[in-house]
Amino acid sequence: MRPSPTEFDRQYTEQRRSIELARRYLEKEGVSRMYDALSKEVERGRLSVQDASGAIRFGLLAVIERVAERVGHTHYVDMLKDEEMLNALRSTLDDICRRKGVDTYEFRQQWAHTNLQAVLRDWHLVVHEERGRQRYEVAADLARRLVKETPGTVLAETLKLPADAFVLLVSPEAGLVGLGPDGTPAPVTEIYAVESPAPEGKAWFLWLSMRDAGNRAARALINVYLQDGKTLDDAIAFTREQGGPQQDAGWEDCCRLLAGVARHRPRVGPCVRSGTTPRRASSTRSWRRRRSRRRRTGRSCASACAPSARDAPWCWRSPRAEGSRGVRGLRAYSARGAGRCITDTGSGAGCASRAVCSRCFGSGRSTTRATRS
Repeated sequence: MRPSPTEFDRQYTEQRRSIELARRYLEKEGVSRMYDALSKEVERGRLSVQDASGAIRFGLLAVIERVAERVGHTHYVDMLKDEEMLNALRSTLDDICRRKGVDTYEFRQQWAHTNLQAVLRDWHLVVHEERGRQRYEVAADLARRLVKETPGTVLAETLKLPADAFVLLVSPEAGLVGLGPDGTPAPVTEIYAVESPAPEGKAWFLWLSMRDAGNRAARALINVYLQDGKTLDDAIAFTREQGGPQQDAGWEDCCRLLAGVARHRPRVGPCVRSGTTPRRASSTRSWRRRRSRRRRTGRSCASACAPSARDAPWCWRSPRAEGSRGVRGLRAYSARGAGRCITDTGSGAGCASRAVCSRCFGSGRSTTRATRS
Protein backbone atom coordinates (compact mmCIF):
# COMPACT_ATOMS: atom_id res chain seq x y z
CA MET A 1 0.00 0.00 0.00
CA ARG A 2 1.34 3.43 -0.92
CA PRO A 3 1.66 6.16 1.72
CA SER A 4 -1.34 8.44 2.21
CA PRO A 5 -1.56 11.50 -0.08
CA THR A 6 0.37 14.52 1.17
CA GLU A 7 -0.29 18.21 0.69
CA PHE A 8 2.18 18.04 -2.20
CA ASP A 9 0.07 15.38 -3.86
CA ARG A 10 -3.03 17.52 -3.48
CA GLN A 11 -1.49 20.77 -4.69
CA TYR A 12 0.90 19.47 -7.36
CA THR A 13 0.35 15.88 -8.47
CA GLU A 14 -3.43 16.23 -8.70
CA GLN A 15 -3.12 19.60 -10.49
CA ARG A 16 -0.92 18.48 -13.37
CA ARG A 17 -3.45 19.52 -16.02
CA SER A 18 -3.47 23.13 -14.83
CA ILE A 19 0.32 23.17 -14.43
CA GLU A 20 0.88 21.85 -17.95
CA LEU A 21 -1.52 24.47 -19.31
CA ALA A 22 0.35 27.24 -17.48
CA ARG A 23 3.67 25.98 -18.87
CA ARG A 24 2.28 25.92 -22.41
CA TYR A 25 0.96 29.48 -22.31
CA LEU A 26 4.11 30.76 -20.62
CA GLU A 27 6.21 29.25 -23.40
CA LYS A 28 3.86 30.54 -26.10
CA GLU A 29 2.98 34.05 -24.85
CA GLY A 30 5.63 34.96 -22.30
CA VAL A 31 5.13 36.27 -18.79
CA SER A 32 3.62 39.67 -19.59
CA ARG A 33 0.95 38.42 -22.05
CA MET A 34 0.13 35.03 -20.54
CA TYR A 35 -2.80 36.18 -18.36
CA ASP A 36 -4.38 38.28 -21.12
CA ALA A 37 -4.06 35.39 -23.56
CA LEU A 38 -5.84 33.04 -21.15
CA SER A 39 -8.68 35.55 -20.69
CA LYS A 40 -9.12 35.90 -24.47
CA GLU A 41 -9.20 32.12 -24.88
CA VAL A 42 -12.12 32.00 -22.44
CA GLU A 43 -13.96 34.79 -24.29
CA ARG A 44 -13.55 32.91 -27.58
CA GLY A 45 -14.85 29.68 -26.06
CA ARG A 46 -11.60 27.80 -26.64
CA LEU A 47 -10.95 27.35 -22.93
CA SER A 48 -13.24 26.77 -19.98
CA VAL A 49 -13.26 29.17 -17.05
CA GLN A 50 -12.12 26.38 -14.75
CA ASP A 51 -9.11 25.49 -16.92
CA ALA A 52 -8.12 29.13 -17.34
CA SER A 53 -8.41 29.77 -13.60
CA GLY A 54 -6.19 26.76 -12.90
CA ALA A 55 -3.57 27.97 -15.37
CA ILE A 56 -3.60 31.45 -13.82
CA ARG A 57 -3.27 29.90 -10.37
CA PHE A 58 -0.08 28.08 -11.41
CA GLY A 59 1.34 30.81 -13.65
CA LEU A 60 4.00 31.80 -11.13
CA LEU A 61 4.89 28.14 -10.54
CA ALA A 62 5.69 27.74 -14.24
CA VAL A 63 7.97 30.78 -14.04
CA ILE A 64 9.61 29.45 -10.88
CA GLU A 65 10.39 26.16 -12.61
CA ARG A 66 12.20 27.96 -15.41
CA VAL A 67 14.11 30.38 -13.20
CA ALA A 68 15.05 27.74 -10.60
CA GLU A 69 16.46 25.55 -13.35
CA ARG A 70 18.81 28.40 -14.21
CA VAL A 71 19.90 29.71 -10.79
CA GLY A 72 19.66 26.48 -8.76
CA HIS A 73 16.56 24.88 -7.31
CA THR A 74 17.44 25.46 -3.65
CA HIS A 75 18.67 29.05 -4.16
CA TYR A 76 15.53 30.93 -3.16
CA VAL A 77 17.14 34.37 -2.71
CA ASP A 78 18.92 34.16 -6.07
CA MET A 79 15.64 33.18 -7.69
CA LEU A 80 13.90 36.30 -6.33
CA LYS A 81 16.70 38.49 -7.69
CA ASP A 82 16.39 37.06 -11.20
CA GLU A 83 15.11 39.57 -13.76
CA GLU A 84 12.55 37.16 -15.23
CA MET A 85 11.15 36.47 -11.77
CA LEU A 86 10.89 40.20 -11.00
CA ASN A 87 9.10 40.84 -14.30
CA ALA A 88 6.69 37.99 -13.54
CA LEU A 89 5.85 39.44 -10.12
CA ARG A 90 5.26 42.89 -11.61
CA SER A 91 3.06 41.48 -14.38
CA THR A 92 1.04 39.46 -11.87
CA LEU A 93 0.52 42.49 -9.66
CA ASP A 94 -0.52 44.67 -12.61
CA ASP A 95 -3.00 41.99 -13.71
CA ILE A 96 -4.53 41.82 -10.22
CA CYS A 97 -4.90 45.61 -10.03
CA ARG A 98 -6.54 45.69 -13.47
CA ARG A 99 -9.01 42.91 -12.64
CA LYS A 100 -9.85 44.35 -9.21
CA GLY A 101 -10.13 47.90 -10.50
CA VAL A 102 -7.95 49.22 -7.67
CA ASP A 103 -4.45 50.64 -8.04
CA THR A 104 -3.35 52.25 -4.77
CA TYR A 105 -0.07 51.97 -2.89
CA GLU A 106 -1.68 50.13 0.04
CA PHE A 107 -3.44 47.68 -2.30
CA ARG A 108 -0.20 46.93 -4.14
CA GLN A 109 1.70 46.41 -0.88
CA GLN A 110 -0.93 43.99 0.39
CA TRP A 111 -0.95 41.93 -2.81
CA ALA A 112 2.84 42.08 -3.13
CA HIS A 113 3.07 40.30 0.24
CA THR A 114 0.42 37.78 -0.85
CA ASN A 115 2.29 37.09 -4.09
CA LEU A 116 5.56 36.52 -2.24
CA GLN A 117 3.83 33.99 0.01
CA ALA A 118 2.47 32.24 -3.10
CA VAL A 119 5.95 32.24 -4.65
CA LEU A 120 7.43 30.65 -1.53
CA ARG A 121 4.72 27.99 -1.46
CA ASP A 122 5.09 27.18 -5.16
CA TRP A 123 8.86 27.15 -4.83
CA HIS A 124 8.52 24.44 -2.16
CA LEU A 125 6.45 22.38 -4.61
CA VAL A 126 8.99 22.82 -7.40
CA VAL A 127 11.98 21.91 -5.25
CA HIS A 128 10.19 18.90 -3.77
CA GLU A 129 9.44 17.62 -7.27
CA GLU A 130 12.93 18.27 -8.63
CA ARG A 131 14.66 16.66 -5.66
CA GLY A 132 12.86 13.34 -6.04
CA ARG A 133 9.87 13.80 -3.66
CA GLN A 134 11.79 12.42 -0.72
CA ARG A 135 9.61 11.50 2.26
CA TYR A 136 10.55 10.63 5.79
CA GLU A 137 8.13 9.51 8.47
CA VAL A 138 9.00 9.82 12.14
CA ALA A 139 7.23 7.85 14.86
CA ALA A 140 5.36 9.87 17.47
CA ASP A 141 7.44 8.73 20.46
CA LEU A 142 10.70 9.38 18.61
CA ALA A 143 9.49 12.82 17.52
CA ARG A 144 8.67 13.77 21.11
CA ARG A 145 12.11 12.65 22.25
CA LEU A 146 13.88 14.59 19.52
CA VAL A 147 11.98 17.78 20.37
CA LYS A 148 12.68 17.36 24.09
CA GLU A 149 16.28 16.14 23.96
CA THR A 150 17.76 18.23 21.14
CA PRO A 151 19.96 20.82 22.91
CA GLY A 152 19.57 24.45 21.94
CA THR A 153 23.33 24.92 22.29
CA VAL A 154 24.15 22.83 19.21
CA LEU A 155 26.08 24.89 16.66
CA ALA A 156 24.27 25.81 13.47
CA GLU A 157 27.09 24.72 11.17
CA THR A 158 26.88 21.16 12.53
CA LEU A 159 23.20 20.78 11.52
CA LYS A 160 22.88 19.11 8.12
CA LEU A 161 19.50 17.82 6.99
CA PRO A 162 19.30 14.31 5.48
CA ALA A 163 18.67 15.91 2.06
CA ASP A 164 18.46 19.45 0.80
CA ALA A 165 14.69 19.05 0.19
CA PHE A 166 12.22 16.57 1.70
CA VAL A 167 8.96 16.27 3.61
CA LEU A 168 8.81 14.87 7.14
CA LEU A 169 5.51 13.15 7.92
CA VAL A 170 4.55 13.48 11.58
CA SER A 171 1.85 11.66 13.49
CA PRO A 172 -0.72 13.89 15.25
CA GLU A 173 0.20 12.03 18.45
CA ALA A 174 3.64 13.68 18.34
CA GLY A 175 2.12 16.82 19.86
CA LEU A 176 3.27 19.36 17.23
CA VAL A 177 0.57 22.01 17.01
CA GLY A 178 -0.01 24.98 14.73
CA LEU A 179 -2.88 27.32 13.92
CA GLY A 180 -5.68 25.73 11.92
CA PRO A 181 -7.89 27.34 9.24
CA ASP A 182 -10.03 29.22 11.76
CA GLY A 183 -7.18 30.13 14.11
CA THR A 184 -7.71 27.25 16.52
CA PRO A 185 -4.91 24.74 17.32
CA ALA A 186 -4.49 21.95 14.77
CA PRO A 187 -1.86 19.18 14.59
CA VAL A 188 1.12 19.62 12.28
CA THR A 189 1.22 16.52 10.09
CA GLU A 190 3.74 17.48 7.38
CA ILE A 191 6.93 19.53 7.49
CA TYR A 192 8.40 20.49 4.12
CA ALA A 193 12.03 21.53 4.54
CA VAL A 194 14.51 23.00 2.07
CA GLU A 195 18.10 23.69 3.07
CA SER A 196 19.34 26.67 1.08
CA PRO A 197 22.75 28.39 1.04
CA ALA A 198 22.85 31.81 2.68
CA PRO A 199 25.58 34.38 3.47
CA GLU A 200 27.78 33.10 6.31
CA GLY A 201 25.63 30.04 6.86
CA LYS A 202 22.44 28.48 5.54
CA ALA A 203 18.69 28.83 5.78
CA TRP A 204 15.94 26.33 6.45
CA PHE A 205 12.77 27.15 4.55
CA LEU A 206 9.89 25.38 6.27
CA TRP A 207 6.32 24.77 5.18
CA LEU A 208 4.20 23.46 8.05
CA SER A 209 0.98 21.79 6.96
CA MET A 210 -1.89 21.44 9.42
CA ARG A 211 -5.29 19.75 9.10
CA ASP A 212 -8.14 20.12 11.56
CA ALA A 213 -10.82 17.60 12.52
CA GLY A 214 -12.89 18.66 9.50
CA ASN A 215 -9.96 17.87 7.16
CA ARG A 216 -9.52 21.55 6.35
CA ALA A 217 -5.92 22.55 5.57
CA ALA A 218 -3.80 25.42 6.81
CA ARG A 219 -0.13 26.23 6.40
CA ALA A 220 2.64 28.28 7.97
CA LEU A 221 5.75 29.37 6.04
CA ILE A 222 8.82 29.89 8.21
CA ASN A 223 12.37 30.83 7.17
CA VAL A 224 15.05 30.00 9.76
CA TYR A 225 18.51 31.54 9.26
CA LEU A 226 21.32 29.38 10.69
CA GLN A 227 24.42 31.55 10.85
CA ASP A 228 27.83 29.96 11.33
CA GLY A 229 29.09 30.37 14.89
CA LYS A 230 25.55 30.73 16.28
CA THR A 231 23.51 28.10 18.11
CA LEU A 232 20.10 26.62 17.41
CA ASP A 233 18.58 28.78 20.16
CA ASP A 234 20.11 31.88 18.54
CA ALA A 235 18.55 30.96 15.19
CA ILE A 236 15.12 30.37 16.74
CA ALA A 237 15.30 33.65 18.71
CA PHE A 238 16.28 35.62 15.60
CA THR A 239 13.46 34.09 13.55
CA ARG A 240 10.96 34.76 16.34
CA GLU A 241 12.06 38.41 16.50
CA GLN A 242 11.78 38.86 12.73
CA GLY A 243 8.35 37.22 12.56
CA GLY A 244 6.74 39.39 15.21
CA PRO A 245 3.99 38.51 17.71
CA GLN A 246 1.46 37.43 15.07
CA GLN A 247 3.42 34.35 13.99
CA ASP A 248 2.48 30.82 14.98
CA ALA A 249 4.69 29.71 17.89
CA GLY A 250 4.30 26.01 17.02
CA TRP A 251 7.09 26.24 14.43
CA GLU A 252 9.76 26.25 17.18
CA ASP A 253 9.12 22.61 18.13
CA CYS A 254 9.13 21.69 14.43
CA CYS A 255 12.51 23.37 14.07
CA ARG A 256 13.89 21.44 17.06
CA LEU A 257 12.53 18.21 15.59
CA LEU A 258 14.35 18.86 12.31
CA ALA A 259 17.52 19.71 14.24
CA GLY A 260 17.24 16.38 16.04
CA VAL A 261 16.81 14.56 12.74
CA ALA A 262 19.78 16.48 11.33
CA ARG A 263 22.00 15.46 14.26
CA HIS A 264 21.17 11.76 14.07
CA ARG A 265 20.65 11.20 10.34
CA PRO A 266 23.65 11.40 7.99
CA ARG A 267 23.17 13.31 4.77
CA VAL A 268 22.16 11.16 1.80
CA GLY A 269 23.08 13.65 -0.94
CA PRO A 270 21.02 14.76 -3.95
CA CYS A 271 18.52 12.31 -5.43
CA VAL A 272 17.72 11.62 -9.04
CA ARG A 273 14.16 11.94 -10.35
CA SER A 274 13.29 8.36 -9.48
CA GLY A 275 13.91 9.15 -5.81
CA THR A 276 16.78 6.69 -5.45
CA THR A 277 20.17 7.58 -4.04
CA PRO A 278 23.13 7.25 -6.47
CA ARG A 279 25.66 4.63 -5.37
CA ARG A 280 29.18 4.02 -6.56
CA ALA A 281 30.28 0.49 -7.31
CA SER A 282 32.80 0.65 -4.47
CA SER A 283 30.05 1.47 -1.98
CA THR A 284 28.00 -1.47 -3.23
CA ARG A 285 30.94 -3.85 -2.87
CA SER A 286 31.64 -2.53 0.64
CA TRP A 287 28.02 -3.06 1.64
CA ARG A 288 28.06 -6.62 0.28
CA ARG A 289 31.20 -7.43 2.29
CA ARG A 290 29.56 -6.15 5.49
CA ARG A 291 26.38 -8.10 4.75
CA SER A 292 28.38 -11.29 4.23
CA ARG A 293 30.27 -10.67 7.49
CA ARG A 294 27.02 -10.13 9.38
CA ARG A 295 25.61 -13.39 8.09
CA ARG A 296 28.72 -15.28 9.20
CA THR A 297 28.85 -13.73 12.67
CA GLY A 298 25.11 -13.43 13.27
CA ARG A 299 25.46 -9.79 14.29
CA SER A 300 22.83 -7.16 13.61
CA CYS A 301 23.28 -4.32 11.15
CA ALA A 302 24.02 -1.73 13.81
CA SER A 303 26.49 -3.90 15.71
CA ALA A 304 28.29 -4.75 12.47
CA CYS A 305 28.74 -1.07 11.71
CA ALA A 306 29.95 -0.10 15.18
CA PRO A 307 31.57 -2.20 17.93
CA SER A 308 29.41 -0.71 20.66
CA ALA A 309 26.46 1.57 21.23
CA ARG A 310 28.90 4.25 22.33
CA ASP A 311 30.34 4.26 18.79
CA ALA A 312 26.89 4.31 17.18
CA PRO A 313 25.36 7.70 18.05
CA TRP A 314 23.07 7.43 15.02
CA CYS A 315 21.14 4.60 16.68
CA TRP A 316 18.51 5.03 19.39
CA ARG A 317 17.72 2.72 22.28
CA SER A 318 14.14 2.38 23.41
CA PRO A 319 13.00 0.60 26.60
CA ARG A 320 10.45 -1.25 24.47
CA ALA A 321 13.23 -2.55 22.25
CA GLU A 322 15.11 -4.40 25.02
CA GLY A 323 15.05 -8.08 24.24
CA SER A 324 13.08 -7.53 21.05
CA ARG A 325 13.76 -6.73 17.42
CA GLY A 326 13.34 -3.00 17.96
CA VAL A 327 10.66 -0.45 17.07
CA ARG A 328 10.37 1.76 14.04
CA GLY A 329 11.56 5.32 14.37
CA LEU A 330 12.20 7.02 11.05
CA ARG A 331 10.98 5.70 7.70
CA ALA A 332 12.07 7.04 4.34
CA TYR A 333 10.06 6.81 1.11
CA SER A 334 11.18 7.31 -2.45
CA ALA A 335 9.08 9.04 -5.10
CA ARG A 336 7.47 5.71 -5.97
CA GLY A 337 6.40 4.99 -2.41
CA ALA A 338 8.99 2.35 -1.51
CA GLY A 339 9.84 2.48 2.17
CA ARG A 340 12.96 1.94 4.20
CA CYS A 341 12.90 1.95 7.99
CA ILE A 342 15.44 3.53 10.29
CA THR A 343 14.75 1.73 13.53
CA ASP A 344 14.60 3.16 17.02
CA THR A 345 17.02 0.62 18.45
CA GLY A 346 20.43 0.18 20.01
CA SER A 347 23.29 -1.85 18.61
CA GLY A 348 22.30 -4.97 20.50
CA ALA A 349 18.62 -5.05 19.66
CA GLY A 350 18.78 -5.56 15.91
CA CYS A 351 16.81 -3.90 13.13
CA ALA A 352 13.06 -4.28 12.68
CA SER A 353 11.53 -5.35 9.37
CA ARG A 354 14.97 -6.36 8.07
CA ALA A 355 15.83 -2.66 7.80
CA VAL A 356 19.23 -1.11 8.40
CA CYS A 357 20.64 1.49 10.72
CA SER A 358 20.76 5.13 9.63
CA ARG A 359 24.50 5.02 8.97
CA CYS A 360 24.11 2.37 6.26
CA PHE A 361 21.05 4.05 4.74
CA GLY A 362 22.63 7.49 4.91
CA SER A 363 25.66 6.36 2.93
CA GLY A 364 23.45 4.83 0.24
CA ARG A 365 24.70 1.29 0.84
CA SER A 366 21.44 -0.41 1.68
CA THR A 367 19.10 -2.06 -0.77
CA THR A 368 16.93 -3.70 1.90
CA ARG A 369 13.30 -2.60 1.69
CA ALA A 370 11.12 -2.62 4.74
CA THR A 371 7.50 -3.69 4.84
CA ARG A 372 5.26 -0.93 3.52
CA SER A 373 2.59 0.43 5.79
